[in-house]
Amino acid sequence: MTIKYSGIIWAGIHVEDLNAATDFYQHQVELPLLREGNGYAHFDAGSGDLLELFSGGTCSSTPKSEESQSTMIALRVDNLADAEEVLRKRGIRFTDNYGTFENMSWATFVDLEGNCIEIKEIT
Repeated sequence: MTIKYSGIIWAGIHVEDLNAATDFYQHQVELPLLREGNGYAHFDAGSGDLLELFSGGTCSSTPKSEESQSTMIALRVDNLADAEEVLRKRGIRFTDNYGTFENMSWATFVDLEGNCIEIKEIT
């Protein structure tokens, strides 16, 4: 018997300031807030996937390294250039981590706490 995986149901990020991070992802990144409670906030990341914020993280004023951010998250977008333009106009800063590989293109932005998040277009 083998296991067939069909995607990731949710991904989570630990943040230091849950209220500020919730506001950032809801209003700047425009992920719909589904629910929030004591120490967490759930967002609709599209296609039934969830992004969850948890309290208990550590904020950084600079983009986090692989050592300080062990999980990388990519949000799928229909048009990478358009999504990047909208986010930049909202003051969201991007790193120099851009790339293409086969049928994917991506750009990486930094949230309020230094977490690096990719936006990715698959053609």
